[in-house]
Amino acid sequence: MRHFSLLLLLSVFSLSFMLPACAQRVPTKKAKAKTAGQTTVAPVQAATPAAEGPVITFERTPCYGICPTYTMQVYADGRVAYEGRRAVPVLGKHDLKLSAAAVADMLRQAKEAHFDTFDKRYSRNTSDLPSTVVAIRQPNGTLKTVTVEEGAPENVKNLFIYLGNQFDQLAQLNGIEK
Repeated sequence: MRHFSLLLLLSVFSLSFMLPACAQRVPTKKAKAKTAGQTTVAPVQAATPAAEGPVITFERTPCYGICPTYTMQVYADGRVAYEGRRAVPVLGKHDLKLSAAAVADMLRQAKEAHFDTFDKRYSRNTSDLPSTVVAIRQPNGTLKTVTVEEGAPENVKNLFIYLGNQFDQLAQLNGIEK
């Protein structure tokens, strides 16, 4: 059986809001990820309480089958609070770090995709689909939340895939891998 890193595992699940749950599988063996030459992220010893809430929250919800379930809360200064909940290589809470520039780039991408105009939910009411939930703090301080199960337009899918890839890379670089 081929071994996969969390990057590949979560990249596959970046499209989980478009795939039926029965098509999803989680590998069970450990593989090493290559991270040479990448220095934009670093592990954090312990997160300090935020003066303000997260600017981005990225979450994968459970299904009746084997669907990765986790959240990542990203703060403007680059702190990331990860919590693996179910069907992920690493369970529990972990503190990670992104560069402030990487956070700013994610927020810029969301603005360019017109995240503020996205519907609150994209679903066709198919049972047993996991959701991908993204919440982004708006300039007025409110938190806008968008949930995708299926049927999202291309611009929404593209932003969710971009964000998922950024968080997949972060997890891999910080050793949260299978």
